Order: sequence, then C-alpha cells, then structure tokens
Amino acid sequence: MSSMDRAQGIELTVRERSSRSWRSVIDEDGRVWRIREISFDDSGPSLIFESEAGFRRIRAYPKNWQAMTDSDLYELSWQR
Repeated sequence: MSSMDRAQGIELTVRERSSRSWRSVIDEDGRVWRIREISFDDSGPSLIFESEAGFRRIRAYPKNWQAMTDSDLYELSWQR
C-alpha cells in the first residue's frame, strides 16, 4: 500500500457530523480558530479547533456546542 493509499484510507474514516460544517472564533491575540465536529471510527466524535498556531482535539463537549458563545467555545478548547 502506498503512502497515498494510506492517506486516502485515513481520510475515509473521518466524517464531519454537523449540518453546519464549521464555525470560527477569534482569540485574544486576534488568531482565527476554525472549529468543526468530526467523527473518527476508532474513538467517536470530537471537536477540532484549528488555527495557524496549531490544533486542539476535544472529545467531551456539549451537544449544543454550536449554540455556545464564542468566548465559551474558545474556553472549551482548553479542556483536557
């Protein structure tokens, strides 16, 4: 199996779960964080926070995360 085949296999196991595929918030340093809910076959759904500075994966989060305020959602990104 080539590395391209492996990459495609991984990509197929990840599915976006929300009807609204993403949301963004701006942190205190002016950095834009893109947030999306995806499902991994091996561990269930997660919220992924991505920015130019890095990414965070949150496994335990409220079902109504899309209704959270920007500040509450950003604070959630720091949970472990």
